[in-house]
Amino acid sequence: MLVLLISALLGADSAASLASARKLADALRYEEAVVEYQRYLGGAGDRPVRERSEALFELGFVHLVLGDEVTAQQRALEALELDASLSLPPSAPARQVDFLSEVKRKFITRTRVTLEPGDGPQAVKARLIDPEKKVKRVLLRHALSSNGPFYSLEMRCVAALCAAELPSPSQGGDFTAWYFVEALDGRNSTVAAVGDALEPRQLAVVGGRPWYQSPLTWGIAGGALVAVGIVVYLLAPPPPR
Repeated sequence: MLVLLISALLGADSAASLASARKLADALRYEEAVVEYQRYLGGAGDRPVRERSEALFELGFVHLVLGDEVTAQQRALEALELDASLSLPPSAPARQVDFLSEVKRKFITRTRVTLEPGDGPQAVKARLIDPEKKVKRVLLRHALSSNGPFYSLEMRCVAALCAAELPSPSQGGDFTAWYFVEALDGRNSTVAAVGDALEPRQLAVVGGRPWYQSPLTWGIAGGALVAVGIVVYLLAPPPPR
Protein backbone atom coordinates (compact mmCIF):
# COMPACT_ATOMS: atom_id res chain seq x y z
CA MET A 1 0.00 0.00 0.00
CA LEU A 2 2.83 2.37 0.90
CA VAL A 3 4.57 1.63 -2.41
CA LEU A 4 1.41 2.45 -4.34
CA LEU A 5 1.00 5.68 -2.41
CA ILE A 6 4.60 6.73 -3.09
CA SER A 7 4.21 5.88 -6.79
CA ALA A 8 1.03 7.95 -6.98
CA LEU A 9 2.73 10.91 -5.33
CA LEU A 10 5.73 10.69 -7.67
CA GLY A 11 3.43 10.43 -10.66
CA ALA A 12 1.49 13.48 -9.54
CA ASP A 13 4.74 15.40 -9.04
CA SER A 14 5.95 14.43 -12.53
CA ALA A 15 2.65 15.48 -14.08
CA ALA A 16 2.85 18.81 -12.25
CA SER A 17 6.40 19.38 -13.52
CA LEU A 18 5.33 18.68 -17.11
CA ALA A 19 2.35 21.02 -16.83
CA SER A 20 4.60 23.70 -15.37
CA ALA A 21 7.18 23.22 -18.16
CA ARG A 22 4.52 23.66 -20.83
CA LYS A 23 3.14 26.80 -19.21
CA LEU A 24 6.62 28.30 -18.98
CA ALA A 25 7.33 27.48 -22.64
CA ASP A 26 4.02 29.08 -23.69
CA ALA A 27 5.02 32.18 -21.71
CA LEU A 28 8.37 32.26 -23.60
CA ARG A 29 10.28 31.59 -20.34
CA TYR A 30 12.41 29.01 -22.08
CA GLU A 31 15.35 28.66 -19.66
CA GLU A 32 12.92 27.96 -16.80
CA ALA A 33 10.98 25.58 -19.01
CA VAL A 34 14.15 23.55 -19.66
CA VAL A 35 14.61 23.07 -15.91
CA GLU A 36 11.02 21.87 -15.46
CA TYR A 37 11.19 19.52 -18.46
CA GLN A 38 14.39 18.00 -17.07
CA ARG A 39 12.78 17.65 -13.65
CA TYR A 40 9.87 15.82 -15.21
CA LEU A 41 12.06 13.50 -17.29
CA GLY A 42 14.28 12.74 -14.31
CA GLY A 43 11.36 11.15 -12.45
CA ALA A 44 9.14 10.00 -15.32
CA GLY A 45 10.29 6.39 -15.60
CA ASP A 46 6.82 5.02 -14.91
CA ARG A 47 4.93 7.60 -16.94
CA PRO A 48 3.30 6.60 -20.26
CA VAL A 49 5.71 6.25 -23.18
CA ARG A 50 3.70 8.63 -25.33
CA GLU A 51 3.81 11.33 -22.67
CA ARG A 52 7.58 11.00 -22.18
CA SER A 53 8.12 11.07 -25.93
CA GLU A 54 6.10 14.26 -26.28
CA ALA A 55 8.00 15.86 -23.39
CA LEU A 56 11.36 14.98 -24.92
CA PHE A 57 10.36 16.44 -28.26
CA GLU A 58 9.00 19.61 -26.61
CA LEU A 59 12.27 19.95 -24.70
CA GLY A 60 14.15 19.55 -27.96
CA PHE A 61 12.09 22.28 -29.57
CA VAL A 62 12.79 24.61 -26.64
CA HIS A 63 16.52 23.99 -27.13
CA LEU A 64 16.05 24.78 -30.82
CA VAL A 65 14.42 28.09 -29.96
CA LEU A 66 17.32 28.83 -27.61
CA GLY A 67 19.76 28.21 -30.47
CA ASP A 68 21.21 24.87 -29.29
CA GLU A 69 20.58 22.82 -32.43
CA VAL A 70 22.77 19.87 -31.40
CA THR A 71 20.90 19.25 -28.14
CA ALA A 72 17.60 19.92 -29.90
CA GLN A 73 18.28 17.17 -32.46
CA GLN A 74 19.47 14.79 -29.75
CA ARG A 75 16.35 15.21 -27.60
CA ALA A 76 14.02 14.94 -30.59
CA LEU A 77 15.71 11.73 -31.77
CA GLU A 78 15.40 10.32 -28.24
CA ALA A 79 11.69 11.13 -28.43
CA LEU A 80 11.35 9.13 -31.65
CA GLU A 81 13.31 6.26 -30.11
CA LEU A 82 10.57 6.06 -27.50
CA ASP A 83 7.69 6.50 -29.93
CA ALA A 84 8.41 6.52 -33.66
CA SER A 85 4.76 7.41 -34.37
CA LEU A 86 5.02 10.72 -32.52
CA SER A 87 2.80 13.37 -34.09
CA LEU A 88 1.75 16.95 -33.38
CA PRO A 89 -1.72 18.45 -32.98
CA PRO A 90 -3.13 20.50 -35.89
CA SER A 91 -2.62 23.66 -33.82
CA ALA A 92 1.17 23.15 -33.58
CA PRO A 93 3.30 26.05 -34.90
CA ALA A 94 4.71 25.65 -38.40
CA ARG A 95 8.29 25.76 -37.11
CA GLN A 96 7.58 22.87 -34.75
CA VAL A 97 5.96 20.85 -37.55
CA ASP A 98 8.98 21.46 -39.80
CA PHE A 99 11.33 20.47 -36.98
CA LEU A 100 9.53 17.18 -36.44
CA SER A 101 9.56 16.43 -40.17
CA GLU A 102 13.30 17.08 -40.38
CA VAL A 103 14.06 14.91 -37.34
CA LYS A 104 11.86 12.07 -38.62
CA ARG A 105 13.78 12.10 -41.91
CA LYS A 106 17.06 11.83 -40.00
CA PHE A 107 15.58 9.15 -37.74
CA ILE A 108 14.68 6.97 -40.72
CA THR A 109 18.02 7.36 -42.51
CA ARG A 110 20.38 7.43 -39.52
CA THR A 111 23.06 4.81 -38.97
CA ARG A 112 22.53 2.69 -35.86
CA VAL A 113 24.38 -0.04 -34.01
CA THR A 114 22.68 -2.30 -31.48
CA LEU A 115 24.03 -5.23 -29.50
CA GLU A 116 22.72 -8.76 -30.04
CA PRO A 117 23.16 -11.87 -27.87
CA GLY A 118 26.59 -13.37 -28.52
CA ASP A 119 27.24 -16.96 -29.59
CA GLY A 120 29.75 -17.68 -26.82
CA PRO A 121 31.07 -16.36 -23.50
CA GLN A 122 33.57 -14.05 -25.19
CA ALA A 123 31.53 -13.22 -28.28
CA VAL A 124 30.23 -9.73 -29.02
CA LYS A 125 27.63 -9.41 -31.75
CA ALA A 126 26.19 -6.17 -33.11
CA ARG A 127 23.51 -5.37 -35.63
CA LEU A 128 24.33 -2.57 -38.06
CA ILE A 129 21.56 -0.52 -39.65
CA ASP A 130 23.10 1.65 -42.35
CA PRO A 131 20.49 2.83 -44.89
CA GLU A 132 22.85 5.28 -46.58
CA LYS A 133 25.84 2.87 -46.64
CA LYS A 134 28.13 5.20 -44.73
CA VAL A 135 29.92 2.58 -42.65
CA LYS A 136 33.23 1.14 -43.85
CA ARG A 137 34.39 -0.60 -40.66
CA VAL A 138 32.91 -1.72 -37.34
CA LEU A 139 35.37 -1.85 -34.45
CA LEU A 140 35.21 -3.58 -31.10
CA ARG A 141 37.08 -1.43 -28.58
CA HIS A 142 38.06 -3.55 -25.57
CA ALA A 143 40.02 -3.29 -22.33
CA LEU A 144 40.64 -5.25 -19.14
CA SER A 145 39.97 -2.15 -17.03
CA SER A 146 37.09 0.30 -17.06
CA ASN A 147 39.62 3.10 -17.49
CA GLY A 148 41.35 1.46 -20.45
CA PRO A 149 43.58 1.51 -22.33
CA PHE A 150 41.16 0.38 -25.03
CA TYR A 151 42.44 -1.69 -27.94
CA SER A 152 40.74 -2.11 -31.30
CA LEU A 153 39.58 -5.22 -33.08
CA GLU A 154 37.80 -5.10 -36.43
CA MET A 155 34.53 -7.01 -36.37
CA ARG A 156 33.56 -9.44 -39.13
CA CYS A 157 30.33 -8.30 -40.76
CA VAL A 158 28.01 -10.49 -42.78
CA ALA A 159 24.98 -8.59 -44.06
CA ALA A 160 23.72 -6.62 -41.03
CA LEU A 161 25.41 -8.72 -38.32
CA CYS A 162 28.93 -8.04 -37.07
CA ALA A 163 30.80 -10.30 -34.65
CA ALA A 164 34.10 -10.50 -32.81
CA GLU A 165 35.50 -12.26 -29.77
CA LEU A 166 36.94 -10.47 -26.77
CA PRO A 167 40.61 -11.48 -26.45
CA SER A 168 41.52 -13.27 -23.24
CA PRO A 169 44.45 -12.39 -21.00
CA SER A 170 47.55 -14.43 -21.83
CA GLN A 171 46.99 -16.74 -18.85
CA GLY A 172 43.36 -17.45 -19.78
CA GLY A 173 40.80 -18.20 -17.07
CA ASP A 174 38.01 -15.98 -15.81
CA PHE A 175 38.22 -12.27 -16.60
CA THR A 176 36.10 -9.14 -16.96
CA ALA A 177 36.22 -7.02 -20.09
CA TRP A 178 34.99 -3.52 -20.78
CA TYR A 179 34.08 -2.72 -24.36
CA PHE A 180 32.14 -0.59 -26.79
CA VAL A 181 31.35 -0.84 -30.50
CA GLU A 182 31.97 1.89 -33.07
CA ALA A 183 30.90 2.13 -36.71
CA LEU A 184 33.30 4.25 -38.78
CA ASP A 185 32.90 5.88 -42.16
CA GLY A 186 35.53 6.26 -44.87
CA ARG A 187 37.18 9.13 -42.99
CA ASN A 188 37.39 7.07 -39.78
CA SER A 189 34.77 9.29 -38.16
CA THR A 190 32.34 7.64 -35.77
CA VAL A 191 28.85 7.60 -37.26
CA ALA A 192 27.24 5.26 -34.72
CA ALA A 193 28.25 3.60 -31.47
CA VAL A 194 27.10 1.50 -28.56
CA GLY A 195 28.82 2.86 -25.46
CA ASP A 196 32.08 4.80 -25.39
CA ALA A 197 35.31 5.06 -23.43
CA LEU A 198 33.55 6.98 -20.66
CA GLU A 199 30.62 4.56 -20.38
CA PRO A 200 31.79 1.18 -21.72
CA ARG A 201 29.76 -2.02 -21.51
CA GLN A 202 30.98 -4.71 -19.12
CA LEU A 203 31.15 -8.47 -19.68
CA ALA A 204 32.30 -11.10 -17.18
CA VAL A 205 33.80 -14.13 -18.96
CA VAL A 206 33.96 -17.41 -17.07
CA GLY A 207 36.48 -19.96 -18.31
CA GLY A 208 38.11 -17.71 -20.86
CA ARG A 209 40.68 -19.24 -23.21
CA PRO A 210 44.26 -18.01 -23.64
CA TRP A 211 44.70 -15.96 -26.82
CA TYR A 212 46.52 -18.79 -28.61
CA GLN A 213 43.49 -21.08 -28.18
CA SER A 214 41.02 -18.60 -29.61
CA PRO A 215 39.46 -19.65 -32.93
CA LEU A 216 39.61 -16.03 -34.00
CA THR A 217 43.40 -16.03 -33.57
CA TRP A 218 43.80 -19.21 -35.61
CA GLY A 219 41.34 -17.97 -38.22
CA ILE A 220 43.36 -14.79 -38.73
CA ALA A 221 46.62 -16.75 -38.76
CA GLY A 222 45.23 -19.23 -41.28
CA GLY A 223 44.05 -16.42 -43.57
CA ALA A 224 47.47 -14.79 -43.36
CA LEU A 225 49.21 -18.04 -44.31
CA VAL A 226 46.92 -18.51 -47.29
CA ALA A 227 47.60 -14.95 -48.44
CA VAL A 228 51.38 -15.45 -48.11
CA GLY A 229 51.16 -18.70 -50.07
CA ILE A 230 49.32 -17.01 -52.92
CA VAL A 231 51.86 -14.17 -53.07
CA VAL A 232 54.80 -16.62 -53.09
CA TYR A 233 53.16 -18.65 -55.85
CA LEU A 234 52.52 -15.59 -58.02
CA LEU A 235 56.04 -14.22 -57.56
CA ALA A 236 57.90 -17.50 -58.00
CA PRO A 237 59.75 -17.88 -61.35
CA PRO A 238 58.31 -20.44 -63.75
CA PRO A 239 60.00 -23.88 -63.71
CA PRO A 240 62.65 -24.50 -66.40
CA ARG A 241 61.48 -26.28 -69.54
